[in-house]
Amino acid sequence: MLTDSYSRKLDYLRVSITDKCNLRCSYCMPAEGVELLNHDEVLRNEEFVCIIELFASLGIRKVRFTGGEPLVRKQFIDIIAGTRKACPDLELCLTTNGILLDEALRDLKKYNVKKLNISLDTLSQQEYIKITGRDYFKRVISNIEKAISMNFFDVKINSVLREELLNELDDYLDYFKDKNVILRFIEKMPFSPDKNDTALLTLDDFTVELVKRGELIRNNSMDTRVALMYNFKYRNKFAMKIGIIPPMSHNFCANCNRLRLTCDGFLRTCLLSNKEYDLKSSYRMDMGDEVLKKIILRAVDEKPKSHNIDCTVPDNVCSSIIAKRTMSKIGG
Repeated sequence: MLTDSYSRKLDYLRVSITDKCNLRCSYCMPAEGVELLNHDEVLRNEEFVCIIELFASLGIRKVRFTGGEPLVRKQFIDIIAGTRKACPDLELCLTTNGILLDEALRDLKKYNVKKLNISLDTLSQQEYIKITGRDYFKRVISNIEKAISMNFFDVKINSVLREELLNELDDYLDYFKDKNVILRFIEKMPFSPDKNDTALLTLDDFTVELVKRGELIRNNSMDTRVALMYNFKYRNKFAMKIGIIPPMSHNFCANCNRLRLTCDGFLRTCLLSNKEYDLKSSYRMDMGDEVLKKIILRAVDEKPKSHNIDCTVPDNVCSSIIAKRTMSKIGG
């Protein structure tokens, strides 16, 4: 098992498959997009599989495929299939914006990719267009319905906490009140290219709004490493599960079990740090597994105790912006 210098056991690898995305979410990348990596800079399918297999040999037990948007990558399912063949016991998961999900559902079920996190920040088509820069709202809603109807996937709906969400919170909750999903609300992290867009809606702010709408009870037994879980009786009638991920106001660094592999083959031990470790170069120079393992072990040993983003200053304005990579280039 990979264990860092603070005795945290690291068994979860998030793998960014591509830096490409078919949306332009305002909190993730500029409206004009970002400069994409050259094709040769991105790991090939077989390279992803081999590096994931190496991590599994070191104790990784869960892999989540992210992007960009992973489903825009050609032959993405080949990576899933290769990983499942190489590591049959590995838990495989997917985070997606849902646009292309209908095309992949059958294969995801075939390869037992059971856990789906689907991003949806609004139940308003116009607000969706405003946030994402694209008009795929109806398609995403349809694909969420398809995934739920298969009665196979564990579906979580991810929404970034924004002030605008409060204006439509009742509509959002009404839509999901009788669906078998977990709603997860995530404090916005400082990746926005707009330096004026740094106001933070916190866990504490949001729970106040939920309490106005029903009985909200903390369920510590369901907490994950990153999410505080709640049983929510919406309108005192509809039983819902709510998760809130508060990396800014209540950071979960002490419980972090995550590593991240970028699509161009760099290992990051903290989302909110610019320090990276180059695995691709050693792999492509055929330096062998032992060299790669040494790089990984050094990275794990140097994993920071916590991120250094301060969002406790007056007016909830974050005092630092991560500038080296946008979220789309790191992987969500």
